[in-house]
Amino acid sequence: MDHRKPPILPTTSSSPPPSPRRIPVLGAVAAAANKLTRRPLRAALVGTIALLVLLYNAHAISTLRRDVGYILRPLWDTPEPAFNVIKHFPRAGDDNDEQWCGAHGWATRRGGKPVVVDAVPVSTELDMLEIRWREYAPFVDILLVVESNMTFAGTPKPLHFAAHRARFERIAHDAGAKLVYRAVTDFEPNLPSGSFKNEACQRQAISDLIAAERGSGAIPPGALIIQSDVDEIVSRDTLQLLTMCSGFPSQLHLQVDNYLYSYDQPLNDGGYWRPRVVTVPAGGEGVDYHHGRGSDDLLAAAGWHCSFCFPTLQDMRAKMTGYSHNDRLTSARLLDERRLRRRVCEGRDPFGMWAEAFTFRDVIAHSGPTRRRNAFLHVPVALKEEPERFSYLLDKGCERPNK
Repeated sequence: MDHRKPPILPTTSSSPPPSPRRIPVLGAVAAAANKLTRRPLRAALVGTIALLVLLYNAHAISTLRRDVGYILRPLWDTPEPAFNVIKHFPRAGDDNDEQWCGAHGWATRRGGKPVVVDAVPVSTELDMLEIRWREYAPFVDILLVVESNMTFAGTPKPLHFAAHRARFERIAHDAGAKLVYRAVTDFEPNLPSGSFKNEACQRQAISDLIAAERGSGAIPPGALIIQSDVDEIVSRDTLQLLTMCSGFPSQLHLQVDNYLYSYDQPLNDGGYWRPRVVTVPAGGEGVDYHHGRGSDDLLAAAGWHCSFCFPTLQDMRAKMTGYSHNDRLTSARLLDERRLRRRVCEGRDPFGMWAEAFTFRDVIAHSGPTRRRNAFLHVPVALKEEPERFSYLLDKGCERPNK
């Protein structure tokens, strides 16, 4: 028997081999039309996403550019040369004038109290100006104030002091002081962010006002002129010391402690040196009003600097957008009410910035939220006299209104 398998033969079919799938002509036209219909929608969606990414990156890049300069400041910047710090001693109850002045290396003043002049630029800080002048009331003789109808950024604003002048005339009257006011109306409009041109113009107007008062004889040689911004307040004890003693430098810087939004939010940065008191020289030598360094001498613990101590969040926003450092404002989101209030309550910088420090250790140590203070023994006199009225500067800062 033959057990061989039959050969496997190739199969054949009468059907033709399968051909590739063919799309009917009408179907191809419909698909193309569908693509054309969806293309504008897709393009709009892609464009919207790209715009959002671009806007976010623009903010991020602007913030990064700003922050890199502050974080790396120890590599490219150096601090002010060291000051000759004059220790500040309190006056004991049984101290006489000679002992108190002598403790500072000075002599007792002869010939009576000198004329004291407060020369100050003002924008919107009316409460702070009142607190300042009430602090100075026992010693000040002339109050010079200059404001403008524009912000330092060159945007129009009301003449706030002029509108409330009667309030300050009463303070001047109670202090027995002469009030001299000047409005500046020649600021340049719409300056680039970070420009100090209008600020310099206002300070020059104060210099001119001082010169005019000297020319009239109201400010004699030997007078003391306080030169500081409105939120840089010299303490009453310091003014008593300076009017009682003589022999200190003709340009004496005054170290003031820094606070952020209220006097329970001190900054741990060693204080601020720019305020100063200038003794008017004899003769025709001018007295320039500026915010820079005038000498190497610094009296310690001489007052307070409260940079965003405003009664409302709207006042804070006005400063953020209108002052010379408005280049720190990298996004309109920084002005949002909820965000700004949160930063006020937490004691964080309104711009979300790193500290201006000159070692990496200080950059880290001085950044972040403030540590709240629960004692208000060393605050301006007005806050002691009216704690409820000025509660937003004490322990109620988180509750201040938006407007």
